[in-house]
Amino acid sequence: MARRRLAHDERSAAILRVARELFSRRPYSAVPVGDLAEAAGVSPALILFYFGSKKALYLEVLRTAITALAEGLDAVPGPPSLARLRASARFYAEQALTHRTGYLSLLRSGGDPSLPEAVELVEGYRETIVAKILADVAADVPPLDDATRLLLGIGIRGYLGFVDAAIVPWLDLPDDQRALVDPDAIAELALGAFRGILTAVLPTLSHLDG
Repeated sequence: MARRRLAHDERSAAILRVARELFSRRPYSAVPVGDLAEAAGVSPALILFYFGSKKALYLEVLRTAITALAEGLDAVPGPPSLARLRASARFYAEQALTHRTGYLSLLRSGGDPSLPEAVELVEGYRETIVAKILADVAADVPPLDDATRLLLGIGIRGYLGFVDAAIVPWLDLPDDQRALVDPDAIAELALGAFRGILTAVLPTLSHLDG
């Protein structure tokens, strides 16, 4: 019985790896179950047996990518500060580089209105990150009025968009060129963008620099 369960887990993990790769290169609608099955070396019926449907498989790809990112960001140590934000951006860039297919699948799904469940997963994740960063900033400044809090939230959403927009072309560089721009450099870009947001919204803020 234990040996059969292990085989099941290994097979489903292999299908997930293949799905991450295909969904990172093509939109959901352009990846038929037959292509997934052929790439995984299994029958289409076996994919449906393990995951129930192509949509369920796609959502599992997204959940695993989100879980890995969320757990890693939660583990970044230190009090609220720009140093911790920089460390978080560096981790994010490293994860995107190490798990490129999962990261690109995550980004691709956010704008597909035909997959409301996927959009909800991605947007829920982004809202969680916005709330965490907003709470970190708010914990170190005088109470924010409603307008400032809203503006800061919009700025943080823009910051997350900037980070994604910077990482995607970085991942697309040829290996030799990408090696010239390491995750530390991406983190510095992200930190510069966030400093600009803070300067625009909270021009007197300086003590988060620690």
